[in-house]
Amino acid sequence: MSARARSAAVLALLTAAAIGQEDLRRLELDATLTKQLVSFARSAASQKAHALAREVAQLVLDNYDSESKTARRLVGQRRVRGAWRPDGKAQPADAVKPKRRATIERKWQKLQQRAGQLHKEYAQALIAEGADEIAKARELRLALRYLPDDPDVHRALGHQEIDGFWGPREDVAFVGRMRAIRAQAVAVRQRAFEVEEIAAAGMPRELANMGIPMFGAKSPRYTYWSSESFEAAAKMCTWSERAHDFLAHLLGASADVVRSESWQWHLVLRDEAQRDKLLQASPSTRGPFTFDQARLFAGIGFRCLDGGRASATWHNAGLDSDHAVANVTKRHFLDLRNEGLGEGLTHVATWLICESTHTYFADLPKTVSGGEAMPRDPDEWFERLWDEIDRGEDMPLVVVPRERADNFRDSTRLKSWSFMYWLLARYPNKWLPLIDGCSTPKITPEGVEAVFLEVLGRPLQEVEQQWRSWARRGSKLGAATGWGAGR
Repeated sequence: MSARARSAAVLALLTAAAIGQEDLRRLELDATLTKQLVSFARSAASQKAHALAREVAQLVLDNYDSESKTARRLVGQRRVRGAWRPDGKAQPADAVKPKRRATIERKWQKLQQRAGQLHKEYAQALIAEGADEIAKARELRLALRYLPDDPDVHRALGHQEIDGFWGPREDVAFVGRMRAIRAQAVAVRQRAFEVEEIAAAGMPRELANMGIPMFGAKSPRYTYWSSESFEAAAKMCTWSERAHDFLAHLLGASADVVRSESWQWHLVLRDEAQRDKLLQASPSTRGPFTFDQARLFAGIGFRCLDGGRASATWHNAGLDSDHAVANVTKRHFLDLRNEGLGEGLTHVATWLICESTHTYFADLPKTVSGGEAMPRDPDEWFERLWDEIDRGEDMPLVVVPRERADNFRDSTRLKSWSFMYWLLARYPNKWLPLIDGCSTPKITPEGVEAVFLEVLGRPLQEVEQQWRSWARRGSKLGAATGWGAGR
């Protein structure tokens, strides 16, 4: 045996004695995977697949070798006075051709299989030796990173399964709750209610002042007037009752916060001429706005001449169901609650019950605010939100409760819509206190963070990461809940 070989053997024995056989196995595993992962990342970068190269390099730094010089350089860092710091250069964009990318991704899949199998085998050895907690703390976690669909790894971690989706107990419960919410929305969509016609003599003074025929309808909890027909008013009542039942189901014991008594009635007009006649004949319906200002909106709330409150809206018949659901969510439930989160909940209600997202409350017409209007199509909302998440450009969650109602940005709308849907199922007993906690006027970013921590028991950044792992494109958890299904 050469002197070098003898030295290496002695060093190995001393190392094993000093750090233990278990830790030595881990060091050997880490060294093997560091070498393979760094080699792959370097190769990917040389072929201009820079995003994947950075992802793999960061994986090395986070889990195997935090001092890998190659990995540090691939993520855009350089050593300055003994510490690694950003090199200040723009990260190179991908420029790999599709055929070459496919080859690189196949190699990455094979490497992930090898890496996952190594962690899995080491974890099994640890479990056989009685070191279950050590196996769970790292090896099984990393095995799952590479083998996300391996049932053996999931079982070893104590995960559960629902229709082919494996995850921690809390994730499986979350999937079940979200499916139940969707099922409830489908159920209320079919419900019928008794609706009675209101005689013209019962017409509110604001409507009588207009001097045109009006048709009234009253259901157990809602009253609507229509310039078109009794059937149109009855339709609005029915969809309002459906929305009420859906919200009451979500609220459970807190269902009494849905306020139907403070709003006396609602009016649906069909064209701008009728709108102008209402605003001119009954100036009180303008609220605090001038005639020209009131005409900018798609609807308006006001104090009734005979007490209580009422609302008026002007839209075509195709929007009736969407607007009725939105009206109940916004006016009868969210009244005076946080605008930013409330706008998202309004879209959740119309999307789930009516499969549409037409009605906006927090907004100004694009002819006033400038810019091109975002399509009011949930399918397109998914694609845009996924693209924003992929680019790291989704609206920061801390902004959503603080967004101005008169300048509500499209990215905020997408974030609020998706976040509120997620929140209903992830925190079924805490979403209402969260909205209320954020309803303080002019709440600061620090105030928002404090509310999230107090109500949800987690920092806002952690909550946002939970949301993102569900909402992103290709999320297995998202797919299990039906998020983006069919797209």
